[in-house]
Amino acid sequence: MLAVDHLTQIFGGVVALDDVSFEVAEHSITALVGPNGAGKTTLFNIVAGAYAPTAGTVRLAGRPLNGLPAHARVELGIGRTFQNALLFDKMTLLENVMVGRHARSGQGMIASALRLPAMRQEEERIFLEAMRCLNLVGLGMHARTPAGSLPFGQQRLAAIARALATEPRLLLMDEPAAGLNTLERQGLADLIRTIQEMGITVLLVEHDMRLVMQLAGWVVVLDHGRKLAEGTGDQIRKNRQVIAAYLGAEAGS
Repeated sequence: MLAVDHLTQIFGGVVALDDVSFEVAEHSITALVGPNGAGKTTLFNIVAGAYAPTAGTVRLAGRPLNGLPAHARVELGIGRTFQNALLFDKMTLLENVMVGRHARSGQGMIASALRLPAMRQEEERIFLEAMRCLNLVGLGMHARTPAGSLPFGQQRLAAIARALATEPRLLLMDEPAAGLNTLERQGLADLIRTIQEMGITVLLVEHDMRLVMQLAGWVVVLDHGRKLAEGTGDQIRKNRQVIAAYLGAEAGS
């Protein structure tokens, strides 16, 4: 599904990514882990189109993405959540998710401005899809609630619903469990499995290694911008380089 080939990113002489290559299998859950500053979010920004890489290529289902703007990548099926929910606080959850759905709307500005029948039909479809996504994450009953009035955990779920409304083939999830309690994290794990069962490929950046080992079929480890290791959860858990760099010696016991 996703292929990252010899990706390098340099900011003012600082090497954020150094010749990183790996692949994400279709319909899989793949985790990208590593210490703070390892280059994980930088890699996400390149895949999503926020940064142009210094060197290397990114391909989605064989199609090169280099040079494509972020909105074109959304149209190709790349969705994303961020470390912060980044919701519009004064808008309702429904309105926030509809914003995500509008990114895939087939109607242009003229149809929208003139309120043509095609646009009215499209808005009805957008509404229904937004509600479907809110119901999927368990927030349908809060559709008319201002986003800023909800607890942090529910705002996280709303951000996932907004990303799902773009109809992604590949969903990039940047630390979705950060700030969640134990019960919320288990609910998140169940939701991510459901997303995978819907046929969506998931690339997950996460510091909660228990969650990573619970979900990910494949794990890629970055350290100081370089790929340190990749493999199954069991392989990564036993990798001495990974233990030294990230997991801590107790994780190997």
